[in-house]
Amino acid sequence: MKRTLFLLFFLATTINSFAQSDLTALIDKCSPAIFKITTYDASGNEYAVGTGFFISSTGTALSNYHVFQGAAKAKIKTSDNKTYLVENVLGWSKESDLLKFTVKNELNETFPFLKMNATSPKAGEKIFIIGNPLGLEKSVADGIVSSIREDEKMGETIQITAPISHGNSGSPLMNMMGEALGVVTYYLENGQNLNFAVSVKNLNILDPINALKFPEEDGGNTVVSNNNSNNGSNTSGTDIYSGSKVVFCEDVDDLGYPKNESTVFNITGSGGNVTVYVDNGTTQLGVTDIKAKFYKKGSSGEYDQYIETKDYTIKSTLVATYFDYFFSSAGDYVVDVYTGDDVWINSGYVTIKNSDINIDYNDPNSTFYFMDSKVVVCTDLDYLNNCSNAGDEFYINKSNGSYVYIHVSNTKPFKTDGLTLKVYRKKGSDYDDLYETKYYTIDPEGKATYIKYTFYTAGDYKLKVYTDDSVWVNDALVTIKYSK
Repeated sequence: MKRTLFLLFFLATTINSFAQSDLTALIDKCSPAIFKITTYDASGNEYAVGTGFFISSTGTALSNYHVFQGAAKAKIKTSDNKTYLVENVLGWSKESDLLKFTVKNELNETFPFLKMNATSPKAGEKIFIIGNPLGLEKSVADGIVSSIREDEKMGETIQITAPISHGNSGSPLMNMMGEALGVVTYYLENGQNLNFAVSVKNLNILDPINALKFPEEDGGNTVVSNNNSNNGSNTSGTDIYSGSKVVFCEDVDDLGYPKNESTVFNITGSGGNVTVYVDNGTTQLGVTDIKAKFYKKGSSGEYDQYIETKDYTIKSTLVATYFDYFFSSAGDYVVDVYTGDDVWINSGYVTIKNSDINIDYNDPNSTFYFMDSKVVVCTDLDYLNNCSNAGDEFYINKSNGSYVYIHVSNTKPFKTDGLTLKVYRKKGSDYDDLYETKYYTIDPEGKATYIKYTFYTAGDYKLKVYTDDSVWVNDALVTIKYSK
């Protein structure tokens, strides 16, 4: 018994040490892009303290609106103790508590910056923040995502367990890839660990017209110098796309404008095309290639079912572009559009419905038969062969690998003699590297089964399950890491 307890303690300590070292590396990587903000009133007295972070190499940054509200002047101090004046406000949203600005960059320096990820995180996903709570510089807190909420005024908010305090306002909420998911904005004074961040999805609702100075009732004096340039010549990164939108339509007219724009479309049982229209207002897109990532809403209510990524070549001088996409099944989708260099342009939401009135949802040869199916990955099974210790991140032995259980369930009997498992490994931003295909015999009258699968190599994987007649059942995403 003592030996078993020691082994369990050793394994837990080893895994925890690995996770800690992983977080330490991320902190070292991300900290240079995060800075302390100090604002001042018209008399030069310190007014407020908060946090901000760079989102472009030229000094464009994000923070909270309330950090600047009522101030007459602001400056930042970076992690290497350099000080810069806040020069121009590019946009804000009082409702979402977001503000985008630039710092005075007289020497044309290149700043470290955080890549933004507008995809909604999953509940349970690990996150961390770096900020200046109560004036304590470069403090780190970590936790998990509790839930994703839609606030009527603020837009999408992310509830987290990581503790936050005054001074954390404006801190980036980051995933375990060091990407900014949101901006820490408030917490409930009388609630325990009810902490929130505003999703970076809300960035494109910032008002760029009235953002040259704060309203008179918020302080009177301009916080920053006016910048009346609106020709796009002084923009970089996401600034170029602050007025963009992604919409859906049946087609485009002869002048290239969308026809019959909608958020709901009908397709037949075999699928159908919908035109995705990317509109950047009067500003040129400025790139020759874009990519669109497609996600479908799952049973959890989140857009967590990754479908695929498509690449498109365009003319850089265009202010709008479009492409047709074939939707093969009904459902709710989000399309995240990026440049070829992974700069987020915007996202669009669309509902696809099936117009066939004669679809047989009891036909096992149709993917609609498995519309309520689930694929879950875990390390143990209970006495009923249901998953326990389920998750999306697992550790394996580097020398000889380790197995997991892939639990597949449906609300109706499978009606197939076998399942096909296709394992895709993530390469770049896409799961397009077919790693292995395995075949398994199952009970056709069963509603649940499991597959024991051994991973030998660390990486991000997509597990796609099909019947032996190649009918898609469902997918699961999993991250495999080496234990130390």
